[in-house]
Parts: sequence; structure tokens; C-alpha cells
Amino acid sequence: MTSERSLPAPPPRRHPRSAAWLAYLLFGGLLLAVLIGATLRLLREAPNRDATADLGPYGLVTIRFSTDPNPPLPTGTVTLSFMPMDSRQQSVALDSIAFEYGREGDDRPAGSGEAQRMSDGSGMFMGGAQFPEVGNWWVRATVTRGEAQAEVRFTFYVEPAQ
Repeated sequence: MTSERSLPAPPPRRHPRSAAWLAYLLFGGLLLAVLIGATLRLLREAPNRDATADLGPYGLVTIRFSTDPNPPLPTGTVTLSFMPMDSRQQSVALDSIAFEYGREGDDRPAGSGEAQRMSDGSGMFMGGAQFPEVGNWWVRATVTRGEAQAEVRFTFYVEPAQ
């Protein structure tokens, strides 16, 4: 009589791991760290484009500032936009916005103007300025509503024309 003996199943064969998976893991971690660092640096260096003005009896008004082109260039006229908003991001009616601008580090204005209210009913005010030099600049805006008046300041970088 013959008996067949069952042989135990061989253990699963493990493929030796190469060092490549470790290199991929390290490269992915390094890439993620570089992206996070670059994002944080960009956020730290980004100019402040919102400023709050205290208009006394009319409350706090946030002025959102933008330029066209963005970033501004030292060639031609740059359009300056001022959007007054309340805490609910609703447009606020102002009487006027006057502005002056100059080089950072020098408090003397290089120019000034009066922003005009847009006729589309958006509440936005627009004006024009020329920044003849590359570098850091400031814009100081004086906002008025009734007898109340407040001043806000923005800084930005004028980039070289390409």
C-alpha cells in the first residue's frame, strides 16, 4: 500500500526589496517640502492688498486694492482699483478716494490723483499712476464719506518690463 504524503506548501517567496523604493520615498518627501516652503515664502512676501479704514459713525470699511497690470510695470499708466467693502463683503458707498504714491523708504509722494467712481454701480473707484522705476512702492489712499475721513496704505513691487 502506498501512501502519498502531502508536502507542506512552500513558504511564499519574498522578493528582495531594492533601495529604489527608499529613493522614491525620499524624493517625494523632498519635493513636498520644497513646494510647501515655496508657498509659505510667496505668502510672506505677498503685498498686503486689503486695508481697513475707520470711518467713525460709518464703521469699518475694508479697501481692496489691485493694479492692472498685476504686477505693475514701469512702462505706461497703471490702473489702480479701490473696492470699498463692509464686513459682509458688500460694496460700501464712499464720497471720494484720493491717493498719492511714492518709493518705499521715501515718504514724499512721487505723484497723486483722485480715483473716479465706476459708473457700473459696483462701488469701485479707479485711478491711474505711473511708476517709472522698478522696486518697492507705496500707495496711500484717503477715503471720505460725509465728514468722516481715513487713510489706508498699500505696498507692492513694480517688476521690470519683459
